[in-house]
Formats: sequence, structure tokens, C-alpha cells
Amino acid sequence: MITALQQQFKKAPVTVSLVLLTSVVFVIELAIGHGQTSSGQLLVGIGAKWGPYIAGYHQYWRLVMPIFLHAGWLHIFTNMLTLWFIGPLAETAFGHRKFLGLYLFGGVVGNIWSYLFAPLTVSVGASTALFGLFGGLLIFASQFRHDPQIRAQGTTMLLFVGLNLISGFAANGVDMWGHIGGLCGGMLYAGMFGFYVQSGRLPIPMRLTLAGASVVLLILTYLAKGGL
Repeated sequence: MITALQQQFKKAPVTVSLVLLTSVVFVIELAIGHGQTSSGQLLVGIGAKWGPYIAGYHQYWRLVMPIFLHAGWLHIFTNMLTLWFIGPLAETAFGHRKFLGLYLFGGVVGNIWSYLFAPLTVSVGASTALFGLFGGLLIFASQFRHDPQIRAQGTTMLLFVGLNLISGFAANGVDMWGHIGGLCGGMLYAGMFGFYVQSGRLPIPMRLTLAGASVVLLILTYLAKGGL
């Protein structure tokens, strides 16, 4: 296991660091909750997205903190397993720094959407950020569709995202606004900043339009009182 971790770290150091950091946060959750991490009261107390506190007390850090919080063993296991396998693909496509930006930007935008459209939902989990990775990889695949391998990965990713969205709508307790927002956030980020080094950048007018859309989203977040 140590060898596999070392090999993965050489290939995708940011991915491994995010998995380890999120796991450490989960251990802290377990300690605070005395072994229980699914209590809404506990999650709100340690930083879950909770609209009334964001709107009433301007606790905007609650749009970031949920990326690293999880409600239960199955929740963190499925998210970290997904990150372990999808992360290296995105980290290779975007480079280490842009990958970290994509992960956080997608996660925050997903939490913003959740705040705007489902403010009374207690939300935690890295899935908003993971959907940000999916969105970024879909843009990457569309930009480099002339490469058969990348095009095949894009088709697989599209099917995976579609199945996840369908299953999410059919399940209870899934913050679909967060997932959809994360997906859109990843696409926005990829459109604005491109991929590894300078590759895949869109024309400047389109990038400015996407940046303007991001600013509007921030303004809506500030102005919203209890959601839209």
C-alpha cells in the first residue's frame, strides 16, 4: 500500500495530498462527534453549508469547508475512491496548480449553487469538487477530440456523469444542485484558464464572458438572502 501511495504521489501529488487532507479532516470529525459524523447539528457546527448562517452572518467560508467534510464512512470512501482514480487524469490534463484551482473552484461554485437554490439543505462532501473535475475533463476532451484516446475518455466521462446525475435525482439525501453547480463550475474554470501550461485556451472574448458570469455568480451569492 505504501508503494502504491508513493507511485501515485509521483504521478499526482495534489490528488494524493487532497485525499490525505480530507481523510485527516474526517478523523477530526470522528473525534469531535465521538464516532458519529452524520448528525446535521454536528456538521453545521463544524462548517457544513447551511444557508441561514451564510445569509445571516456572512459565513462565506461555509462555501469552502464542506468540500473537506463528509457524513459517514461510505460517503468519504466513495468520494475519495473517485478522486483517487479521476484526480490523476485531471491533474495530468491541467497541471498541478490548475488542477488544484479546478478542484476548489468547482467545489465552491457547487456549494454556491446549493446555497442559492437549496439554502435550507445541510450539505457536505467533496462531490461538488469532483463534479468540477468532471466538467473540466469534459471541456478538455472537447478541445482535444482529434486525439482518439482523449475522445474515448471524454465519452466515458460523459456517460459516467450522466449516470451519476440520474442516480442522484432518484436517490434521497443527495444535493443535486451542488453536483450540477460543480459541473458548471468545472466547465467555467476550464474555459477561463485552459489546461496544462497555456494549452486549450479559448479566445479572449469568450474567456472574459465566462469571467463575467463568475462575477455575477459572486454578486448573487452576496445579495441572496435565504436563496433565490
